[in-house]
Amino acid sequence: MLIKALCDYYDYKNEKKPSTIPDGYDVQPVSWQVHLTENGEISSINDYRNEVEIFQETKNRDGTITKKLKKIKKVPKEISLPERTQKTAVCSNIIEHRPLYLFGLNYFDGKLTPDDKTEKAKKSHDDFVKKNLEFFQDLNSPICVAYRKFIENWVPVQQTENQYLLALGKEYANSYFCFVLDSDITKSPQEDAAFMEKYQKQLLENKKNSVSEDVYTAICPILGEKLPAARIHDKIKFPGGNSSGCVLVGMKESAYESYGKTQSYNSSISEIAMKKYTTAFNHLVNDLHHRAIINDMVFVFFALEYNDTKECDLFSQFFKEAPKSNDDRVLEEIIKKIKTGISVDYSALDIHDTVEFYVAGFTPNSSRICQKFMIKDSFGKIMENMTQHQIDMMTAGNEQGMIGFGKIAKELISPKSTKDSVPPPLMTGIIHAASNGDFYPQELLATVIQRVKTDHNEEKNHFIKMNFTRIGIIKACINRKYRKIKNKEEIKMALNLEEKSTAYRCGRLFAVLEKIQQDSAQGKLNTTIVDGYFSSACSKPATVFPKLELSNHHLKKLEEKSVKFYKRLLGEIMSEMGTFFPIVLSLEDQGRFILGYYQQNQSLYTSNNNISVDKENHYGKCN
Repeated sequence: MLIKALCDYYDYKNEKKPSTIPDGYDVQPVSWQVHLTENGEISSINDYRNEVEIFQETKNRDGTITKKLKKIKKVPKEISLPERTQKTAVCSNIIEHRPLYLFGLNYFDGKLTPDDKTEKAKKSHDDFVKKNLEFFQDLNSPICVAYRKFIENWVPVQQTENQYLLALGKEYANSYFCFVLDSDITKSPQEDAAFMEKYQKQLLENKKNSVSEDVYTAICPILGEKLPAARIHDKIKFPGGNSSGCVLVGMKESAYESYGKTQSYNSSISEIAMKKYTTAFNHLVNDLHHRAIINDMVFVFFALEYNDTKECDLFSQFFKEAPKSNDDRVLEEIIKKIKTGISVDYSALDIHDTVEFYVAGFTPNSSRICQKFMIKDSFGKIMENMTQHQIDMMTAGNEQGMIGFGKIAKELISPKSTKDSVPPPLMTGIIHAASNGDFYPQELLATVIQRVKTDHNEEKNHFIKMNFTRIGIIKACINRKYRKIKNKEEIKMALNLEEKSTAYRCGRLFAVLEKIQQDSAQGKLNTTIVDGYFSSACSKPATVFPKLELSNHHLKKLEEKSVKFYKRLLGEIMSEMGTFFPIVLSLEDQGRFILGYYQQNQSLYTSNNNISVDKENHYGKCN
């Protein structure tokens, strides 16, 4: 299904524009342009990258947006080169771009050296010299002669002090190179007429040789035609994977072979389909408009149309930890409309809500790419489900704030941890539930409750244990389950005085007892009952609350009006509970306890830690 979608995407992207890449060529990002004299000597190495302006947007008080240039980023320029090799072993291309092959030098600690333990630099350069001298020996155009002389005259051991390469510093090893003639920079080897004529003849010869061999043909499951099958699938430059690339389809070991079909013949995917899906996948996974990365997972999304940039830019806002772009503000307006029952006119945004939209998640595994999930639906339907996810996450005080998946992932990890990441199955379940409107995984609720119970607030950060995101997750998990089962929502956005759940009221009670303790101490309290008893009270109320009969002692230290207020508040909470405290709370009830505690706190405190409710009005509610 994924490969078929990628092939369709390739067709959509190429239906309105002729292919600028002829058969036998690949697009390669290049950072540096090497200028050669007619004798093949390097006269200079120039920066070949494009400059892209990165702006920072600031929302003003009047709602306008101010753009400020943040930085200028240099991006490699893409050029067309003869088809690149897919082999991981030493194997040179005709016209190389990789520094190790071209120059035979490694860069270590500010120095260039041809030496390394495996002699890879020497082997790579020798292979480049042999293959390219053989190809260029009878080409006599000025650029081809200069390129051949460069290859003949370049001796790595004599170039360890080369000023042009040393000037590149650390960028040398991770950059790619192209060549031009210094006297005419429009002349490059790959664009030379004599070179292209010989290269095309070689391609035709290779094709004839492959036809004469026993070519395995099969019904392609993607195109539905009997076509030559791809024996080896092209590699994907996958974030986090091998630097040489990863494969989505590949069977290297004999243990995976069946019915005598070796390697990727097992899949029966045709050479044509393979080229389409790998080209499309490489484009998507390396394009910021179509990709998001959270921990170890890479998410790819695309719409089956010629230009899907606006759909993808809007959808990508859901993945950011703290969205701040104009698309985020557009998304906030969409969420507001859907929440109030107003239909969204996507056409006004030049977006097609009926277009087929795909979301897929992947992780790298050695040299392979593991697909974790894929979701397919109309863009409008997926947006509706994702918006409902945001509405479910809303809490009092954060009615409009977007909570991206990056922020959710961050809150599922201990703030003191530097290496932990959300397990891919859990991240998959979260995205799947949000995109399809399904139940959230039970592990999500268990993880966030564990974080609330075990993390500790710090003196300079009082919102580690409980914040908008963690409370929003708990509320969303409980409400979505009851909406789908009983067609109703159980937890409100703010404190619900009518909620009769014993777990919820236990949480409220714990919050009030803590506030009484703090008020009686008049700011001289170093630790509260939350520090010592919260986790136990949340799990086993019956073992903790009988020990907390300290409210009368603390109340004696308060003013009469505060005593009256707290007694009535305690009475209102206990009215539905009596003297009964649950021995053990289930996972969902622990969530209700946390929500009750948090929402009661929200009504008792302002940012200045003063009682925020009007006591007389609250008395009326209690009555």
